[in-house]
Amino acid sequence: MKITNLLSLVFTFVCSTASAVPLGAEHADMTKEELYPVGDGTGLTHFRMVMPGVLYRGGTEGVRAGQDGPRQPLQSKSVQKLCSAGFTQAVYAYRTGWTGTQNISCGTNSLTYDYHQWDNRAALKTVFTKLKEIITQQKGAMYVHCWYGLHASGFISATALAQFCSAVGWDSGKAAQYWDSVIPPSIRYPKEHAAVANFVRFTDPELQISEQDAVRVCPRPN
Repeated sequence: MKITNLLSLVFTFVCSTASAVPLGAEHADMTKEELYPVGDGTGLTHFRMVMPGVLYRGGTEGVRAGQDGPRQPLQSKSVQKLCSAGFTQAVYAYRTGWTGTQNISCGTNSLTYDYHQWDNRAALKTVFTKLKEIITQQKGAMYVHCWYGLHASGFISATALAQFCSAVGWDSGKAAQYWDSVIPPSIRYPKEHAAVANFVRFTDPELQISEQDAVRVCPRPN
């Protein structure tokens, strides 16, 4: 299936959000990437909304939305910018270059920047535990990133939709369509696609949200 056809599976967004949309993310879209500005003419590349006001995905730093950033964690100015914008969690999906957890304070907000390996189920559960707290407490937002905002951040984002948004129609099949929709066919790797398509939701009670919360924070798939 052509990428244009996949992109035609446009998602209907929920107007209300779990919390205030982070500053600078007001126009973030699920199907169109943008540059999230962090200062000095640079920004976070491949920036997209996943759950409005709750979950966002992307890459590292660059000067254009579609630019592939460096293969490393975020620079300190980017982490500080996310904190000041209202994000409370940032997740790096690779081990490369990671030097340790950062706990940032900025005015009345604080942010934890941590590494969680994208293809490790125990690590994914930890990410989802943090995300569920954001959803239910209606405070803060999460930015999950890899280098180019495609495969690893896409996997975490797609499976988060399958995990938390079943009440509005998301399942692993819809999540796999979403994962495919933003990745060029030439790098749409079958192994990663299958990992999303075969994702099994966590059944732990602490990783469930109410239908009311799902309706409030989840975009609707077609």
